[in-house]
Amino acid sequence: MNLLFVDDNHACIETLVDIASGMGHTAAIAHDGAGCLALTASERFDSIFLDITLPDADGRELCTAIRARGPSSRARIIAMTGHTDLVVDSGEARFDGYLLKPISLQALELFLLSR
Repeated sequence: MNLLFVDDNHACIETLVDIASGMGHTAAIAHDGAGCLALTASERFDSIFLDITLPDADGRELCTAIRARGPSSRARIIAMTGHTDLVVDSGEARFDGYLLKPISLQALELFLLSR
């Protein structure tokens, strides 16, 4: 699968990419909302792991923007957050799932194997 990981925590995202790559997936990285939108506008991703609280963007708004247009509009979008209260979502953002931080190896593997 072609994956995109979006998080401003460099150490966290590099670990996730290493795990995904070790499982045979191709992975790209964006550290902010602008980078995420640029990549999703030009490349098709099968799954996007998106931090909800980025310094320059709200992950829920990014999810809506990705779904609205571009080659990644049909990607499975998984929200990543350390805030359990954000998992209870109104449904507006249309995430396909949630991963609570810190993300365990088993949780990431389950999401990657489930598609």
